[in-house]
Amino acid sequence: MKTILFFLGVNVFCFSQDSAKKNQNLNSSYAINSASFFNHGTSGYEIDGFIEFQMNNRFFIESSINYEIGERFSLKFDDNQTLSFSSSLGAMKPITKSLYAIGGLSNYTELNNDNLNEVFFGTISRYLTTIFYAGIEGGSALNFLGIMDINSFLTVNIPINISIMITYTSSSIGKQVGKWTASENGMDIYFRISKEYNSRISIGYNFSRERYETFESRTFQKSGGETFVKNMPHTETGFFHTVYIGLLF
Repeated sequence: MKTILFFLGVNVFCFSQDSAKKNQNLNSSYAINSASFFNHGTSGYEIDGFIEFQMNNRFFIESSINYEIGERFSLKFDDNQTLSFSSSLGAMKPITKSLYAIGGLSNYTELNNDNLNEVFFGTISRYLTTIFYAGIEGGSALNFLGIMDINSFLTVNIPINISIMITYTSSSIGKQVGKWTASENGMDIYFRISKEYNSRISIGYNFSRERYETFESRTFQKSGGETFVKNMPHTETGFFHTVYIGLLF
């Protein structure tokens, strides 16, 4: 499920890009954006944050960290928790006054587990962000991420920010274990409401329909007639709620 996990980190990058482009200043030589967030929801507690460096509003380097704690709040890392790191290196090129082309390299690393390297390319505008990802390793299919800024379609200003994010992951080769396949193909949808204050505090709510990996007991039979039970990876879909509070630097 490396691709599914990677999208959890990459959405931080896209939302930071969305905030940065609202303040484009072609006379600036560099800009630094960063934030940290504390989240709680259906999946338990979570801490994440990012830092981004832009040069001449063209080149950027971004890094983020995500710590999934679980239902019981404890900063002592164990096997039931997930610590992951994401980083991106790329460039933006203006196509029109409000439309940018974007491309670069990205990496997702999960402590003691997965590592994923990808190239990405797409466009960023006031209304819509569309980005495609392709794994550098062989056998990786093209994946997609899109973000729609609902506020940009409204004729009146409202005191909150509303956006919708859609991700689609495709796998050219499924996970095959015995006669059981855990497919990574599918779509996830995220609906986000947030508000930023002059004090640089941000609060928000996320509602999502996501795929997640679980395990299912399967019975197998050996050639000699002996049977055995084994837990096999299985992808299911569920609804998730998350509220968060963050500090923008």
